[in-house]
Amino acid sequence: MAAIQVRPLPYTGHKWFLTQHEVGINPKTLYKMLQLASPYEGQRRAYSKKITNLMVTDGVLTTNVRNGIADAWRDYQQLLPTLGLIYSTKIQPTLTFTDLGHMFLAGEMGFSELVGIQSLRLQYPNGNVFARIKSAQQDDADLEPNDEKLTVLQVQQGVLIKPGLLILRVLIELLKQGLSPSLSAKECEAYLLPCRVNADWHLAVSEIVRHRKADLKINFLYPHATRSVHGWFKLLWNSDFFTSIDMKRIPGRPDPNMIALSTYALDHVGFLEALCTSQEDVSTFWIPTNLDAADQLRWFDWFGQVPLEAQSALRTDLSLDYVRHNYIAGLEDIEDEEIQGSGSLSLNLGPVDLDRLARSSDLQSSQDINTLIENLRAGAQKRHAKTLLHDKIVKALAEKFIAQGATVEADQDSIDLFAKWPTGDTAIFEVKTITRRNLGPRLRMAVGQVEEYAYRHRCLTGATSDRVVVVNADIKSTAWQTSFLTDYLGIGLICKPANNYSAFAPAGAKTRHNWLQ
Repeated sequence: MAAIQVRPLPYTGHKWFLTQHEVGINPKTLYKMLQLASPYEGQRRAYSKKITNLMVTDGVLTTNVRNGIADAWRDYQQLLPTLGLIYSTKIQPTLTFTDLGHMFLAGEMGFSELVGIQSLRLQYPNGNVFARIKSAQQDDADLEPNDEKLTVLQVQQGVLIKPGLLILRVLIELLKQGLSPSLSAKECEAYLLPCRVNADWHLAVSEIVRHRKADLKINFLYPHATRSVHGWFKLLWNSDFFTSIDMKRIPGRPDPNMIALSTYALDHVGFLEALCTSQEDVSTFWIPTNLDAADQLRWFDWFGQVPLEAQSALRTDLSLDYVRHNYIAGLEDIEDEEIQGSGSLSLNLGPVDLDRLARSSDLQSSQDINTLIENLRAGAQKRHAKTLLHDKIVKALAEKFIAQGATVEADQDSIDLFAKWPTGDTAIFEVKTITRRNLGPRLRMAVGQVEEYAYRHRCLTGATSDRVVVVNADIKSTAWQTSFLTDYLGIGLICKPANNYSAFAPAGAKTRHNWLQ
């Protein structure tokens, strides 16, 4: 039997490092870890022991005793930054949740959807894996003899790869060529691991087709990388797109060394192929700049905020079984948002409490452990996560307008933010957290609210205010929703994700220059 020929790795020691704690990648464990950490969000010291105590009391994972002391959080928390739910505690000592972490807690994204979206965005280089390469692996003539940071090394060698996306693309192309849409770990190691960029997928496909037709024998060629390939398989199995069962070669039997397209993927191949094309575009990659600690933080800014385009993977065909399995605290619903009000025209505007808006948590971490767990089980963190996302945006806008000399007010039962500038011009802002799935209903609700509040304020004061809807995601200028709001309804639109700002104003808005930039 002929031996195989493979392309060389991008550099000696190259692998798709993930995490050594794949055991925690399941719906209940991942959600519970984030849930039990939520009371300590914003704390800088001593939270590790407190979270571990909650994990032990609630029976989440093993205690992982070190020197006689349980330390489960320290070991298993690596899962959370790997999926972009928190900032790495190695580079950010203050426990900091990403917007995605709050979305997951709030039930705006399910487990399989989260894994699917993030596994297709997770790339190398990134700011989470800033490990050091052992000097023993540095025998490539192109490398410096001293240790290099992994991110620096990958940049130097031209690596810009999303492994999950590469695996998905290769499986789809194999299916299109009439072959089994499955990969063995050995095939992945031999033909996919050498790819430097996702555009190399066609090389991997042609090599796999050739090897299958020639019935070539493959061994594990790179022992240092085998575990990382297995880790990626375990991660991808938890998404909607992949399965550990090869439907054609070994029907019905799980194989830990095999990955294949799921039934859901086979039913949505056209959509997934378009998703691959969009996510392979270089504009969808995080590009490191200074290769320093600030870059690491910027990675989590990027990876912890999922743009609407990437959210196209959010499902609309949610069965009861799917929701039970993936939404541990229940699916977020538009009815979850309570709209207060007495039914009268009256408004109760008062000064904006910036300190309250700046809080990291409104969960009482000082409660006794059993009371705290009961509150968490009752869904306290779900309401808390959604409120924090909302209030973070209100605070940013309030500070922006205060700096312009405006007076800012709010009414907890109605108006999110009311601003009056020295010119006497005023605007009412209605803030909504959105996903691609609830974009339509949330915008309709926002329009109804901001129009009602503007009408009530005019009835009470005789003054006309600009109306502005604010969302926590980027909506493109070419999207029909943008024109619908600004041109058709005369309502402004502000898009305020975590680290970006864009705004669109109707021509007649008197305050437009105050919030367009």
